[in-house]
Amino acid sequence: MSESPDAPSSKEDGHAATAAKEEDKASTPPTAATGTAKEKTGKGKDKDKEGKDKVAKGERQTGSQRQSHSGGVTSPLGMGQQPKPTMRYMPTYRLEPKNPLNKEQVEIIMKAVMNKHYNDEYTFHPKHSLHMAAQISEEIKNRIKLMNYDRYRYIVLVTVGESLMQGLYSMVNFLWDAEKDGFVTYKVEQPTYYAICTTFYIYYD
Repeated sequence: MSESPDAPSSKEDGHAATAAKEEDKASTPPTAATGTAKEKTGKGKDKDKEGKDKVAKGERQTGSQRQSHSGGVTSPLGMGQQPKPTMRYMPTYRLEPKNPLNKEQVEIIMKAVMNKHYNDEYTFHPKHSLHMAAQISEEIKNRIKLMNYDRYRYIVLVTVGESLMQGLYSMVNFLWDAEKDGFVTYKVEQPTYYAICTTFYIYYD
């Protein structure tokens, strides 16, 4: 049988159709691949954004932590000066001092200092006499300390007043040992004023 002239064309058309389908098939996968690539790149961008957000949040947290930490620390300049520790003797449990106090020497010191300042040239003045009495009591205490009596504490009290026909009554109470503790008194009396010095000595065992 003779083949029709249209047959080769149909076969060629069939081959062309199959070639076109193969081209379509070949062309479709790249578009899908590019689509997935786009999605992947989009996800990468989202991840980069999330990473940047986390870094920004971390910087904010560290900044807030620094602020809170810096706010809680006090500067050394704001602190006041601490007082110096006072010297305290440890108890030795010695019932008797090695160098006991001599009342006669203490009285000689008091008499010399009081007569030097309170003499005929002295005139009583309320403000001036107050400062002068404080200086005299300090001088007497320092001179007694130079005698180096063993483990004694001293209290020197100087009282000055104007003589205006008035009386004076003074009383002091202490809890002390009558054998080791005591006091010495010296008085200067003039027509216009009077000055009384009392030194208390207390043994510190």
